[in-house]
Amino acid sequence: MVKAGGGARHAGPDLLELLELTGAVLVHTPIASGCIPYAHPQNMGVGGSKGSLCANFAMENADLLIAVGTRAACQSDSSRTGYPAAARVVNINADLADATHYNRTLALLGDVRLTLQELNRALREKPLKADAAWPRSCAAKKADWQALKVERFQTPVLPDEYWGSAVMTQPAAIKIALDWAGERGAVVFFDAGDVQANGFQIAEDDHPDRTFTETGASYMGFATSALLATAAASQPFYALALTGDGSFTMNPQILIDGLEHGAHGCILILDNSQMGAISGLQQAQYGAEFATSGRVHVDYAAWGRAVPGVLALDGGRTPESLRAALHQAGSHPGLSLIHLPVYFGPHELGGVGVFGRWNVGNWCDETQSLRHTIGL
Repeated sequence: MVKAGGGARHAGPDLLELLELTGAVLVHTPIASGCIPYAHPQNMGVGGSKGSLCANFAMENADLLIAVGTRAACQSDSSRTGYPAAARVVNINADLADATHYNRTLALLGDVRLTLQELNRALREKPLKADAAWPRSCAAKKADWQALKVERFQTPVLPDEYWGSAVMTQPAAIKIALDWAGERGAVVFFDAGDVQANGFQIAEDDHPDRTFTETGASYMGFATSALLATAAASQPFYALALTGDGSFTMNPQILIDGLEHGAHGCILILDNSQMGAISGLQQAQYGAEFATSGRVHVDYAAWGRAVPGVLALDGGRTPESLRAALHQAGSHPGLSLIHLPVYFGPHELGGVGVFGRWNVGNWCDETQSLRHTIGL
């Protein structure tokens, strides 16, 4: 399998040729979304600690890893346990440390696109006999993944204990927001945390630079801060920042800076008063969650209204009310903020699930044990 990172984001034609010549499948990091169209049958989407069902299937079963322009951060390879069946690695990178990150590696140092072109030339001269069963098995998993997502989109509202009523699920809310952004050609920024984890699994980009997410450092407040780029860019643009209640609270400065400098975009706060990504990984690995929830109800719309010039809206609790708020925000000439209560709980349709591993918090015994047995 090919793992494409940020350094391969604009190497789409060369990646597609590599897939054709080898019969490999591609898994990408969140920042490389759209490096090849999501609809391509050999594109399995995002893999890693919060990766998709099909991408993590490919990572678990691939016998050769071709890493292209990726740092292999802990989330990207499930705390270095993402490739238990890989016997060898070919690593294409311009950075020596990143190119030699794994054991059993053939490091190809250099510009990603030029190196891919040379590799493809060599493969054309000495063709491989590809295993047709491998991409078929991965494609079957991708079909399962698509069905899993559709099932969640078709159940957009669930009763929630924290909110005391039925509210929207994050998958359904993110899907609606992404569709709206796509219709108006808006750039989408995903913040760290549960919004990010659900978001980059739901995004189905057909070209790069449609969605941006902060991964590797998990900087809370990235998405909202990034809205300042709409004013600073040489060619101003409209952007949608999807953030959680925790990430927004960590860095609400954009409400002031955005007005000061003329930012043009929308902040959509998905509020579950929960560190949802961490909770999900805790539950998946330990069977319990710890110290990841809050009980304080905050009026984030009132926070937005406290800043003159910010259009602050209640996203309501239904798909219809969210769409109405997004359309109202989109017509505002400056900065807008939408507060949307979202579901968190044990119902399987409330999120997209966890198919990877991570040494979250204290070391997870199973994950730590795999680190010592895999050998990469």
